[in-house]
Amino acid sequence: MDIGTAESLLYDFSKVQVATNDFSKDNKLGQGGFGAVYKGVLEAGYQVAVKWLAKDSGQGDVEFKNEVLLLAKLQHRNLVRLLGFSTQGSEGVLIYEFLPNASLDQFIFGMFSLVVNTPFEGFIMHSSNAF
Repeated sequence: MDIGTAESLLYDFSKVQVATNDFSKDNKLGQGGFGAVYKGVLEAGYQVAVKWLAKDSGQGDVEFKNEVLLLAKLQHRNLVRLLGFSTQGSEGVLIYEFLPNASLDQFIFGMFSLVVNTPFEGFIMHSSNAF
């Protein structure tokens, strides 16, 4: 996939609407500071998470496209992969891979447990899973 330009990551907004059942409340996964997140299913059956960006974010088109390019190029095992974006007028959505059965914070931090009241009067964090 060529991610040299934001347009290479552009999804048709009407297809995003269909995938999320027109951003149905039944598909809403959560609400964050920058907008709501919806579960969607693309035509090929691929599950996605669609983040609807808040109108009052103050971000312009150029900044939005630059952020899309930056996020698309970031790859790490603890980061959800950005698949693309879509816009309609002043509205913007980001399309991410979908992580089933858990939230991202559970996926990242759920592998750790915290032991308190140690003889050192502090916290010891240890992994419950071997790396």
